[in-house]
Amino acid sequence: MRNDNERWSRRRLLRRAGALGLALAGWATTSGRARAQAPSVRLECPILTYHEVSNRARFTQQLAQRLQQGYQPISLDTLYRLLSGEDVPLWGQPFVLTFDDGLRSQRTNALPVLRDWQVPAVFCVMPDWRGDRVHAYMSNADFRMLVQEYGMEVVSHTFNHVALPRERVRNPGGWQAEIVQSKERLEEIVGGDYTVRGFCYPSGAYDAPTVNLVGQYYAYALTTRPGTLQATAELLILHRTSMT
Repeated sequence: MRNDNERWSRRRLLRRAGALGLALAGWATTSGRARAQAPSVRLECPILTYHEVSNRARFTQQLAQRLQQGYQPISLDTLYRLLSGEDVPLWGQPFVLTFDDGLRSQRTNALPVLRDWQVPAVFCVMPDWRGDRVHAYMSNADFRMLVQEYGMEVVSHTFNHVALPRERVRNPGGWQAEIVQSKERLEEIVGGDYTVRGFCYPSGAYDAPTVNLVGQYYAYALTTRPGTLQATAELLILHRTSMT
């Protein structure tokens, strides 16, 4: 698979945004480079969080505005590399798109835009989830499709969207399964040699034992803590910005 800079080039994204009639003349013309300093890196990188995406036009406008402002969409893996001290070339200010809960509206209204613009994104999903009788959800087959057909990333959001600190006290075995076995099951669903590297804490709830266990099986994890400044020391508790 080609890297982010090849797949999501500035020229291609500018062309897509230009199709919407946005004024892009203010974009900087020089290339940038994120220079990470080991052993501790701090990087301004908004991680946007979407739940229901009920309006495709609104989502398209929000994405186009980010591009107009000089932002470059990157994958979580690229963010991990930056925070690990790699000197990764960038043409804009990095940001990451994440979609929580595996909602069907994300497939219907966001995925076509991501596909057409060739923008990477992360889907935080619950394998084998049967739903809550409130929202419509994607299926296991959709999770496989996101990776195998669209090149997106899927990360574990547990099996049952439980509050992990409470589950740890109530049912330690279940707590461990929600973190560890959900990863194994999601990898089985996606197939091939796909490795689930990321985790997303349901409702943003975590405690020290939960973070420690997550760190044994995952490279990075997402919270609901507001903020846009990411740090090497916080790879397991990354900040995000709520969009819906």
